[in-house]
Amino acid sequence: MAVFLFYGQEDYLMDKEIKRLKNELLDASFISMGYKVFDNPPFINLLDCLQSAPLMFGNTLSVIYVDKYLLGNGISLDDKQIESIDYSLKNLSNSVNIIFVCKIERDENKKPDSRKKFYKTVSKYSQVKEFAQYRNYDKELPSVISAMAKEKDLKADLSVSNAIIEQLGVNLTLINSELEKLKVAIFPETHITVNAIKKYCTSSEDIFILADLILQGNKNEVLKQYNLLTEKRHYLEVFSLVQSNLQKFIFIKNYERKMSNKDIALKLKMHEFVLQKTQEKLRKITLERLIKIRENLLNAEYKLKSGKSTQEDLVLELALLC
Repeated sequence: MAVFLFYGQEDYLMDKEIKRLKNELLDASFISMGYKVFDNPPFINLLDCLQSAPLMFGNTLSVIYVDKYLLGNGISLDDKQIESIDYSLKNLSNSVNIIFVCKIERDENKKPDSRKKFYKTVSKYSQVKEFAQYRNYDKELPSVISAMAKEKDLKADLSVSNAIIEQLGVNLTLINSELEKLKVAIFPETHITVNAIKKYCTSSEDIFILADLILQGNKNEVLKQYNLLTEKRHYLEVFSLVQSNLQKFIFIKNYERKMSNKDIALKLKMHEFVLQKTQEKLRKITLERLIKIRENLLNAEYKLKSGKSTQEDLVLELALLC
């Protein structure tokens, strides 16, 4: 019997640890029967999982996502329900293993509410581990990335790892995905170079450039930048990132006279200097035009997803019709 409570923003490391425990605790021949995943189940289903009878052929492992139980004003339990969970965990079968998981959005300064009775009860029987997201100033991060590359039979020295951080940021899930692309792109080579990173990995800055070009109405440059981006990422991912930038632009334009820069920066998780530069960029652009661009992108994206259009360039063409 093993019970864990994992929480934090670094999904990549959390998922990796869950996979490790899955391989360690379960017989490979019966994984399909012994491994279950539950997403914030209602209380009755949660209790049923904790009270499940042991299987004749080995251990079971249940991964139970409980962010709605542990964050904010989500699922609440009364004292009688808490007592039932306490009893079930206390008397958990030796062959039953549980991983409670509370994933938190990146850059959200949150932790499970330790005041909740559910947290106190679960943590009493669990090995609690936080998977905090890395920041670009964390000294061990380059070594972590080098180790990630090694797991894929790639070689990345610390200078290359630093180049990856500069190009992609510190989201390990994104970095892992880009390492997969690099492995294919540089095959049969295994040593990653800085030039390969620049050539094959999409920088978040490239998305900002695309959003800026759309605002400027520079049609030719928009399509050129768009084509470069979609060589490395799926077009829906590019749309999503541009939409995210537009949402920030709209918020800034709408609230710049209603809120202080400090409050806007805090709300959007931006540095105040970056906010000021963005405001300068948006000075001659109306809120109405920003909304129109976003509507055009949404409409064109819908047409592509629904199969009503197969012309990807239509998305950016429509974005400039305002």
